[in-house]
Amino acid sequence: MHNGRFLTIVGGIFGLIGLVLLCVGIALAASTASFLASANQTEGTVAALTARTTTTRSSDGHTRSNTSWYPTVEFTVDGRRYSFQSSTGSNPPSYKKGESVPVAYDPDDPSNARIASFWSAFLAPLIVGGLGVVFTPIGAVLFVKGRRSTRLRVWLREQGQQVWAEIEHVGRDFTVRVNNRHPYVVHATWQDERTGRTYTAASDPLRYDPGPRLQGQSRVRVLYDPADPDRNLVDLDAPSPHS
Repeated sequence: MHNGRFLTIVGGIFGLIGLVLLCVGIALAASTASFLASANQTEGTVAALTARTTTTRSSDGHTRSNTSWYPTVEFTVDGRRYSFQSSTGSNPPSYKKGESVPVAYDPDDPSNARIASFWSAFLAPLIVGGLGVVFTPIGAVLFVKGRRSTRLRVWLREQGQQVWAEIEHVGRDFTVRVNNRHPYVVHATWQDERTGRTYTAASDPLRYDPGPRLQGQSRVRVLYDPADPDRNLVDLDAPSPHS
């Protein structure tokens, strides 16, 4: 898969995820605001702190654990005691056992309650919406870049100038990771007859080692824009007329 198509797909996925997260964040914020607007207020007490540990595995294979503390709050309405555990945890704990906290509850169902502080009420919408704000522009940039790259490839194949460039290097590109692996890349150089300047073209990242395929071949076809030779395309599918 060439760079343009890869970037277009990744950008589309990132953008879609970002838009979904934005919508979810906005919906959560609206739901929370609606609940707080119609809820009754009282004071509650943090009765306990419950630890929850999550384990994640990073791309380098290391396992990391993260513990968050979730407060359980007790409060009284009309002489009846209610309790709930906050859906928002933190590390270090945001509250201490025995601490008084504001509580918002549904007057028709006091068991439906939550801590009424801004961060406890809106932390989840802010996190989800914030991720959406990050993902959406990243996806848009990658998508646009991918579409431009695809259009450039089409233009080069139709109108680009051809040159048979000398293969300079075949190996892994250690500056890039794709699926946690360094892809292979082919670098080829040629000299512009008009200016005498030497240019280098790099192939798309390759999952396979192109060395065996290029064995005995000293040149590859490069299509480039005469007005800007740095806009180029390495065509590994074309057999070299000079081995």
